[in-house]
Amino acid sequence: MNTESSEATAAFAPEDVRAERILASARELLLAWGYKRVTVGEIARHARIGKGTVYLHWKTKEVLFAELLRREFQDVVQVVVEQIEEDPAAALPDRVVRETFLQMARNPLAHAIRTNDGDVLGALAKTREGNPLAREIGHYALLVDLVEAWRCVGTLPSDVPAADQVYGIDAILSGFLTSGVVPEEESPGLECRADLLAHAVKRSFAAGDDSKPVAMDAAAQEVLKVLGKVRAAPH
Repeated sequence: MNTESSEATAAFAPEDVRAERILASARELLLAWGYKRVTVGEIARHARIGKGTVYLHWKTKEVLFAELLRREFQDVVQVVVEQIEEDPAAALPDRVVRETFLQMARNPLAHAIRTNDGDVLGALAKTREGNPLAREIGHYALLVDLVEAWRCVGTLPSDVPAADQVYGIDAILSGFLTSGVVPEEESPGLECRADLLAHAVKRSFAAGDDSKPVAMDAAAQEVLKVLGKVRAAPH
C-alpha cells in the first residue's frame, strides 16, 4: 500500500464523510418538512454534529441547499451517461428524455426541482430574479446544448428551429411529470409512461426518413461531451 496515498486519504476522508452526512440529513429533512421549516440547527442535530460544524462546510443554509440540489441534477445526468456508455443508442433524443423522466419520477427531490414544487422547495423554488430553480441549476442550458448536439449529429432535423425543439421537448417532459387529471388507479405504470413519453418525443422530433444516416457511436460521444459538462461542474 502507498503510505503517502493512505495518509492523504486519512487526512481528507473524515471531512468528506462529515460533509456527505450533512448533505444526507439536509436532503431527508427537506423532503420531510420542506425548506421553510428546515434550519441549520435541525440539520446538525439530525447529522449528530455541532451546528458550527455545518458552517465549516457551508457559510449559509442557502449555499448548503444549492450544493445539494445541484448534486441531485448531477446524479440524474450520471445515470443517463451510464446508459449511453453501455449502449450508444441511448444517446438518441427519445431515449435520453425517457431515462431523464424515469430518474426524476423515481427521485422525489429531483422531481420537486423539475416541477418547481413550492411545498418542498419553498423560497428555493424561484431565484431572486423570479426564474425557476431548475433553470438556475442548469436544466434549460443542458437541454439547449443537447438539442444542438442532436441537430449536429443528425438525430434531430435541422430544418426545424432549434428553439421550437427545445420548447417542445421541455413541454412534453414537463407534462408527463406533472400530469394529474387521470385517476391514479387508471394511470399506466411508470415504465409504460416512460415508453409513451419516448414515443411522443420520437414521433414529434425525430429526423425524417430522408435524413443522413447517423453514426451512432460518434453521435453518442457528442452527447456525452455535453453531459460531461454537468458532471464536471464543481460542487
